[in-house]
Amino acid sequence: MKIKSETLEKLNDFLVTNIESKVLDGITYALAIEGDSLVEKGKDIKTSVLADGFDKNELFRVFKVSNGYVFDMDMSVAKFITQTIASHMGDRVPQEQDIIGSLPEKRRQEDMIALAKYCKQQHSKGITKLEIALFSRNRVPKIVITGKDSRGKDVVASYNAYAIRHWDIDEVNNKYLSPYGIAITSIKPCEVLPSRTGVRFELTLGSLY
Repeated sequence: MKIKSETLEKLNDFLVTNIESKVLDGITYALAIEGDSLVEKGKDIKTSVLADGFDKNELFRVFKVSNGYVFDMDMSVAKFITQTIASHMGDRVPQEQDIIGSLPEKRRQEDMIALAKYCKQQHSKGITKLEIALFSRNRVPKIVITGKDSRGKDVVASYNAYAIRHWDIDEVNNKYLSPYGIAITSIKPCEVLPSRTGVRFELTLGSLY
């Protein structure tokens, strides 16, 4: 099954406009809040992908949260588009050359380990309810949100942030947390953060024994 040229053009525009060099860190997703122009654009891409005969979890995933969406391009497609663009640039990179390589998987593993470490630390303190950010688009491991409360006072919220998806939690549990006898027993998606640099999730930790 092949991607039709019209769909590929839409995916190309999505990567160039919304991802850019972040693809080197394994970030192939963009976050949108209801009302953003990206919402209709992302839905249109998904419609094209499905019309081409691909499954809902192939090429381009759409994940709905309370206030918006995550639009996530498959890494293989992102690599193909990136290499195609590079091959038409002055350096004439061969299209078959993988210029992204293992960088995305390295970032993913680093962030899964960091999340497991944080969970272990919090569990050891008796804390079993955590608020974190997944689908992080930041290079630093924090997302800081500033705003005002109902009384007009300045408030700051800070979240540990990880460039992983919620379906990576199984691997976090099996590979990094189970040796310590703990696990993330539930995960609740909440909302796209106002900065659009991550999605807030609520985690529950539990003991395996």
